[in-house]
Amino acid sequence: MRRFIYLICLCLLAIASNAQTKVIERSAKKLPEWMNTAVDDYLIVSVTANSLAEAQAKVMDEITERIIRAVASNVTVEQKSVLSEVNVNGSIDSKDDFSRVSKIRSANLPFLKGISSAKIADIYWQKVQDKATKREHYDYSAKYPFSKAEQRALVAQFEALDAEKVTQYKALEEKINEIEAVEEIKNALTELEALQGYFFDEVRLNQVKGLKERYRQLYDALSVTGTFLEEGKFQCQLLLDGNPVRVSSVPKVTSNCAAQIAVRPSEGRFVITYDAIDCLPEEENFLHIQFRIAGKRLEHKAYIREAGGAEGSSFSVVPEGKLIFTADSVLKADRKIFNIHIRLTLNNRGGTPFGLKALEFRMPELSAPIVFDDIDAVYSTKGILQVKALAEGAFTVLETKKSAFSFVQGAMTLVNPQSGAVERVKISLPYVTNWE
Repeated sequence: MRRFIYLICLCLLAIASNAQTKVIERSAKKLPEWMNTAVDDYLIVSVTANSLAEAQAKVMDEITERIIRAVASNVTVEQKSVLSEVNVNGSIDSKDDFSRVSKIRSANLPFLKGISSAKIADIYWQKVQDKATKREHYDYSAKYPFSKAEQRALVAQFEALDAEKVTQYKALEEKINEIEAVEEIKNALTELEALQGYFFDEVRLNQVKGLKERYRQLYDALSVTGTFLEEGKFQCQLLLDGNPVRVSSVPKVTSNCAAQIAVRPSEGRFVITYDAIDCLPEEENFLHIQFRIAGKRLEHKAYIREAGGAEGSSFSVVPEGKLIFTADSVLKADRKIFNIHIRLTLNNRGGTPFGLKALEFRMPELSAPIVFDDIDAVYSTKGILQVKALAEGAFTVLETKKSAFSFVQGAMTLVNPQSGAVERVKISLPYVTNWE
């Protein structure tokens, strides 16, 4: 309807300006019949340009826009029209409408690829000169086939594609809490990048961007842990938020004393064998384990005690990996967070039962330390275990920015039930939060 009104206005303007302009060249002697009427199963498009080449380009732009409107305005997405028009004081907000059309044009939609100048059924143009200024321009019109049947087919194709993309997004949204291998993070980011190139409405586009950021943050939640299986054999693996995950890349392992180091994958873990013959009891002996994932280094030190006796027979509880801090709610405007859930990974290397009496954490962005007294918890598991704590109340976040090299400093007070000895172990670990 708007196109028909445009043609009427064009004709009226042509009559009004006839005295001021003259046609100096035309593509045909007679004006085609389709120029002044609506033609079933065709689009009639008219433009004005300074050259024929410019006119041809503008005509194809106009045809593309007309087809987008014809298809997209009939497609609903989550109960809302993709190309819904916004009424402002009884009129159409053309700026908002144009923005939506532009986004759909930039999306990788199959039906746009079929639009071609080769399909134009007929054209008519005339070169017009202004009598007063002698300036010239071209009035250019085209007849392009676009039937109702084709429109219905394109709408169905568009709806099927959109439903497929929504299903793909929802699957990735559910998968983020069920990651079993590090490579799944990279694959998900690749899929989300493609979805970002498809979604043209702000709501779903922002959802995709948000999910991409959540997947990227998974790399920050990776940590390395492990345990000694026997003399000369250490087993390590990757953790994601404290849960084991597989990784295809083999870690690089070095040592300040051990020799003949070899690394072998084993059911999602890595078994490291070594010879500790040159490790001295009076020195701090260790294996340095390093993964390279998504351009980041993940490192872990496994301390060798074999030079001074079997490591498994000693009392040794070591904090490892990353500390996870999750607030129940965040008020960014007031820089307030509420109820901090804390997850700490410990490695009970010797397997000796121990008691956890107290914990203390000092974070760069909190003005006061988080302290837990009189915990009185007993653990008997050998190897990796998770300690969870809840710091209730409101906390103020300082302006300090957390960098990639920020660590939580603190300590834990342990009790050896067998001897009654109390030991204070320092904590210095990287960490992640949900309020950045």
